[in-house]
Amino acid sequence: MNYLAFLIMGLGWAVSSSSSNPIKPAVQPVVVLELFTSQGCSSCPPADKNLQELTQQAVRSGQAVYSLSFHVDYWDRLGWKDPFSASQYTARQRQYDQALNTQTYTPQLIVNGKQDVVGGNRSRIEQAIQTIQKQPASAFIGVDGNIVHDAKQVAIKYELSAAGPYRLNVALVQKETHTDVKNGENGGRVLVNTNVVRQFKTVDQPGLSGSVTLPFPAGLTPEQTAVLVYVQRTDNGQIVGAKQF
Repeated sequence: MNYLAFLIMGLGWAVSSSSSNPIKPAVQPVVVLELFTSQGCSSCPPADKNLQELTQQAVRSGQAVYSLSFHVDYWDRLGWKDPFSASQYTARQRQYDQALNTQTYTPQLIVNGKQDVVGGNRSRIEQAIQTIQKQPASAFIGVDGNIVHDAKQVAIKYELSAAGPYRLNVALVQKETHTDVKNGENGGRVLVNTNVVRQFKTVDQPGLSGSVTLPFPAGLTPEQTAVLVYVQRTDNGQIVGAKQF
């Protein structure tokens, strides 16, 4: 057998092996910070600032720390209707409060689905992040995939490194918003919010791979948005994997 034939055969084996044994997504500790906030709440801007700075720090350092701003709607009747608020996000917060036996308040930060922290308490948030980052990789699963945009929707294909009692959450976020608040407790201020959730969907029993589509918010470009895919255990709500696209 000449060298060229041998090389071609070897490449064929490599392709065949790669197809039959796909590489699983890498596993590492991840942190997901879910901030429940409102533009109508005077104690929320410091928490929003904390989330912004922690997000920027994670990007600079390459850490797997991801943030989400869920804007709740129960402040909307008190002088200012938050343009990013939704009853769906209030319902998510109350599900956490029931599971964790906590009160419903803003700014509330839920860390990896298991820990309730006041969003303005920077030291406690950082301590919670550091504790999770010290956990073994075996406590987590890998998440990978890709996204495709068109004018009206974003399609997300995902892969998980392991199956389990999981639910899959997919959040489309606007990376940064600036709002001139006219009334309410923050009237007269320009508020900056980070990774504001604009679309959100949960998939029960997702399997090792699949796809999800979300409507794409009008007036935004793909560069202004990101998609976070994160996995929670169904038995205790703990977040065990995440990837941002």
